[in-house]
Amino acid sequence: MIKLVKKFVYFFKRIFFDYEIDYIQGSETLPPPLEKEEEERLLLEFGQGSIEARNTLIKHNLRLVVYLAKRYDTNINNLEDLISIGTIGLVKAINTYKPEKNIKLATYASRCIENEILMHLRKMSRTNREVSIDEPLNVDYDGNELLLSDIIGSEDTNFVADIEEDEKRQRMMKAICELKPREKQILIMRFGLETGDEMTQKDVADILGISQSYISRLEKRIIKKLQAKLNK
Repeated sequence: MIKLVKKFVYFFKRIFFDYEIDYIQGSETLPPPLEKEEEERLLLEFGQGSIEARNTLIKHNLRLVVYLAKRYDTNINNLEDLISIGTIGLVKAINTYKPEKNIKLATYASRCIENEILMHLRKMSRTNREVSIDEPLNVDYDGNELLLSDIIGSEDTNFVADIEEDEKRQRMMKAICELKPREKQILIMRFGLETGDEMTQKDVADILGISQSYISRLEKRIIKKLQAKLNK
């Protein structure tokens, strides 16, 4: 299961971001945090429906994912797995963040990321250890506590979120199915969308009997085509 989660996160990054992101080499390889004014502007644009603004917010908060994942990294817990899980938490944070709560985005995102990682670790360890949803997250300007339950939401809001995630997956699979047969085949082999095992461009080129450079050009063209379909 975790292998397919990693492949989905990797594929998500390739579709929505313009360049490959290297988590493991260190946070210095990731985009820097945004200035306050730039973050506020992007949040406003995202609130008005800008997908590009949302993706920029995600991209510039990836250092936070790596930082928090490393806190839970042990000989048992694979860092790359934790980063993949944490990235899902970051995406949820950006999608659900409400500026009117008067809490910093980084603080809110940190708890969303940690919550996602902790839920994953609980599932993996099969223990009964629980994180209280009534744990105070922070206090807003009016003195009201923001609780972890504000992030996790009720069963109803989680149900809606699950539906939204399913719709996104369905849209992506529909877009993939609309590709030409060879384009679809290349995508499935390259990103391991069926088995979870990705293949190198050279491996795909050898199987299809074409050059690796041609596979590289086709791959970029396919990804741009999917981006156009999904961002409509």
